[in-house]
Amino acid sequence: MKIENLIEKSKNAFVFQKTDKGYTIKTDATFLNGKEIDIRLEERAGKFFLTDNKSTLKYMNDLYELSSSDVKMCISNVLKIYGFSISGGTLLAEIPNENTFMDKLFDFIMCIGQLSNMFAFFDKP
Repeated sequence: MKIENLIEKSKNAFVFQKTDKGYTIKTDATFLNGKEIDIRLEERAGKFFLTDNKSTLKYMNDLYELSSSDVKMCISNVLKIYGFSISGGTLLAEIPNENTFMDKLFDFIMCIGQLSNMFAFFDKP
């Protein structure tokens, strides 16, 4: 392994693909089951958002009892940390301006990771 190869590999860490609603942001980030994390960049009512196309809650539904009060509280606390929300099953992160885009994108990926790996906080998922 060479450091130059690692640097070269990271140059295309994010690939943007145009869709009818905005862009899909392709990354190598995956859920533990190997499924790709779905990240979208969309404009809604003149504001820009990162969304997950409901993929995080769909993944979590297989692992957790989402109606459980302790799971709901954990989800709420993680969302509070990042200042994100869930609407209609979709994880949403508003991008207030261009300067915050990369920070929000990295936070979005970390938030999805924390939500999907909440089992670390429970005796039983």
